[in-house]
Amino acid sequence: MTETSTFGNVRRKLAPLVRPVLEHCAPIRYLAVKLLKIKQAGKLQRCGMEFELPSGDFGVTLEAESTGEYEPVTTKLLEELLHEGMTFVDVGAHVGLFAVPATKWVGSTGKVIAFEPHPDNFAMLSRNVASNSNTNNITVVNSAVSDVTEIVHLHMSTFNTGDHQLFHKGKRNTVEVACTTLDSYFDGDEKIDVIKMDVQGAEEAAFRGMRRVLVRNEQIKVVWELSPKQLEDAGSSANKLLEWLEGLGFCFTIVDDATGEVAGRSLQEVLSGCPHDSYVNILCSRRVG
Repeated sequence: MTETSTFGNVRRKLAPLVRPVLEHCAPIRYLAVKLLKIKQAGKLQRCGMEFELPSGDFGVTLEAESTGEYEPVTTKLLEELLHEGMTFVDVGAHVGLFAVPATKWVGSTGKVIAFEPHPDNFAMLSRNVASNSNTNNITVVNSAVSDVTEIVHLHMSTFNTGDHQLFHKGKRNTVEVACTTLDSYFDGDEKIDVIKMDVQGAEEAAFRGMRRVLVRNEQIKVVWELSPKQLEDAGSSANKLLEWLEGLGFCFTIVDDATGEVAGRSLQEVLSGCPHDSYVNILCSRRVG
């Protein structure tokens, strides 16, 4: 078992217990974040590129600095899916750990469009683009992606910079951010090859806002994070969303960085295999022929 998979399995078991404590107990959260800020270097070498990471972060930075890498199974899958000349869309790009390497994978004739709504994450994403060479084929967009085109409130996490949410049950400070849909952002005839999406429970809304993109691009691939509890907090459900995607002709592959599993699964197998309080990445694709 790799260090990353060990870390992923431990986090999967402990996160549902630790997250409520950090969310609701301010003194413990303050001390924990302060200790992480002292410990974390805020730097990562990944895919031959240099990245700045947020410090005091119990999400991406904790995993990356604890293991030396980030979601290697998903990374390898995306590198295999992307080829010269393709268009890659990263929805919820955070600081660019997938979007920036994708600039190499799609080549000089390809395009990367990265959406990130949180102002601090977006600023770091922009710096990570600028600090790496040959990234002229990326466009960074300071916007959330959902099913509306308007100003919305983003509920901010104080201990996990990758867990800011459009839909949240509980008390969090919010910031106003722009929001768009992929159907409204992209020209109706634009070819989209691969989408990576991590939007912390807003997946159903984002999918519905890209319905035309999904229908017009028959061979599109979508890698997205399935978290049943976060979907429920947003007023949806994993079953409802998977049925909607199946209705558009998609089949499902589990991409599990905690176990290393990459395997096709039925809708019911996905539902039974995904931890309710955690998450797993899913590849949606249509069968050829």
